[in-house]
Amino acid sequence: MEKVETNPVEGPKKRGRKPGSKNKVKSKKTSKKVAYLSVFSLLEQEIQSLSNALKKATAQAEKEIEKLEKKQAKDIEKVKAVAAKSLILWKNRAKKNRLKAMSKGTGKRGRPAKPQVEKVAGPRGRPPKTGYRKGGGRRKAGELTKRDVILNYIAELSHAISSGDLISALFERSGERDKKRFSQGIYTTLTQMYKAGSLVKDGAGMISIAK
Repeated sequence: MEKVETNPVEGPKKRGRKPGSKNKVKSKKTSKKVAYLSVFSLLEQEIQSLSNALKKATAQAEKEIEKLEKKQAKDIEKVKAVAAKSLILWKNRAKKNRLKAMSKGTGKRGRPAKPQVEKVAGPRGRPPKTGYRKGGGRRKAGELTKRDVILNYIAELSHAISSGDLISALFERSGERDKKRFSQGIYTTLTQMYKAGSLVKDGAGMISIAK
């Protein structure tokens, strides 16, 4: 009979290190420890840098405070020196004034009295009447009103006149100071006279007495 060669059946290969191998598989615990150590080292570096920055800031602040204190001390010394000079000047002036008063022997101090000036008496009685009435209030008997003044002036001209020229002429005669207020009063009176028919205003703006 013939011999049949039989090969042994090989199973699946096992994973992992071979027996006697020096390469060891790193465990998960070891990797976690390394990660923690790296985090701690980073934190230590950050803390160290913050500490250094704080020290620098503190040193800078101390320098600035020292500068301010020196400056304030100098300013105080200057003020004291100025005050001392002023006090010396004041004492010297007081001493001179005292010596002057003692040398005169009058015993009076202060400024000399002003010379008395006789007051000139003004004219008495009522002021003379003018043709134009100033100010407001009730009209007195025989006193001209604005209406009378306007009519008299236009009658003197014997020709038409514009409202602007009329107001300027009456303002010069009146002796008033406030032209704006004077003009408002004349404009009001002219409007009333137009309505009453005592004055006529043509298309060119010329004013004349109604016939």
